[in-house]
Amino acid sequence: MNPEPLPSRRKLLKYLLALPVAATIPALGSCTSRASAGRLDIASGEDGGMYFQFASLLSKALVANGVAEQSHALNTQASAQNLAMLAGNEAELALALADTADQYRKDHGSQTQPLALGRVYQNYFHCIIRPEAGIDSLQDLAGRTIGTGAPESGTWVTGQRILEAAKLKDSANAPKELQYGYAAGLDALSRGSIDALFLFGGLPVMPLSELASSMDLELLDVSGVLPQLRAQYPDLYDAVAIPEGTYRGVKSVQTIGVGNLLMARADMADDLAGAIVKLLVDHAGQLVPESSAGIQFLTTETLISTGGLPLHPGARTAYRELHG
Repeated sequence: MNPEPLPSRRKLLKYLLALPVAATIPALGSCTSRASAGRLDIASGEDGGMYFQFASLLSKALVANGVAEQSHALNTQASAQNLAMLAGNEAELALALADTADQYRKDHGSQTQPLALGRVYQNYFHCIIRPEAGIDSLQDLAGRTIGTGAPESGTWVTGQRILEAAKLKDSANAPKELQYGYAAGLDALSRGSIDALFLFGGLPVMPLSELASSMDLELLDVSGVLPQLRAQYPDLYDAVAIPEGTYRGVKSVQTIGVGNLLMARADMADDLAGAIVKLLVDHAGQLVPESSAGIQFLTTETLISTGGLPLHPGARTAYRELHG
């Protein structure tokens, strides 16, 4: 299975013009695009992870370029937590996996819905195993003890869907699931207390790189369930590969990718949302974590591919202007 080619510019522009957008958005706040308006804190991820690194760079760029007076990257453990912080006014921006954001919007009905500013990064699903575990396929996870991600994390949401698609959730010999975040999960894997670990991240996941430098690890191909996922959840899942050499001694493997979205509340002022979008495009070179080896989506042609999640109207206007 080969990663999908990027769509053409014409197709992307047609897609952009058809993107859903909230028709009526109540004036719930008084955000402005001036730096004096205050702060733009970003709910991101675990300290040291790719998305905390990206959010740290973004927060610096927001201040340096006059989009915000103050901005900080906030340590979190889960996409759903980030979206809850956004809704609760604990953060002004949030990073979230597209499938988690989609589910969050469905679960929260008429409550204030988060809107996308753009797709900023590709996430790669890792199923990490020890070579001696005798696990060669998803079906071999039956009856095993596995780490499935922190509660309500993007790892957990996607992992549950993968297990369901593989018909492992309700089987008589279903895996025993432990909800570890990636730090605790990697520790458990290193000690041999779990047989496999689910982990979602950009490339490379640095704590995994560190573990792979000290012990032998393998990655399991989980792409066989991609057709089922796409049928049930259209537009959210990509065919991607983790290249050989990303982690010491680990061969290339086909897996599942999900876009990581930068989200904002519906009450963010249009001009502020547009200013953030233009910063993402104009200062993309400042926003690449030093360790990054994955695909980053900081061009107009890729930022707009939000998996069907509606764009903030200010972001939509900015993309039209940037397309010329």
